[in-house]
Amino acid sequence: MDDPTPAMWRALLDFRARHGRYWKRALSLKWMNGSDEFEPFSASLRMVRNQLGPTWLYALRPASLDAAARRLTDLDSQPDNCRAEPVVSGEPCASDQ
Repeated sequence: MDDPTPAMWRALLDFRARHGRYWKRALSLKWMNGSDEFEPFSASLRMVRNQLGPTWLYALRPASLDAAARRLTDLDSQPDNCRAEPVVSGEPCASDQ
């Protein structure tokens, strides 16, 4: 896996918003001492660690995280049945009409 899931991006964005400038260092320390389990979105943060790793985190650029935030905002603005995540509703997507 090379890219985080939307849930992973949300967890990273939330963590960055709450921990400020040195958020990567804070997350790395929490991963090392196991205190990430007390964080909101802890399962998604742990998935980032297990699937992508600390090296990926430190290589992550702010522009990439900002682009992910824009994609998530666009995704959230779509009707539920048009999201990239699998949803079975039977209703056509606005872009399909």
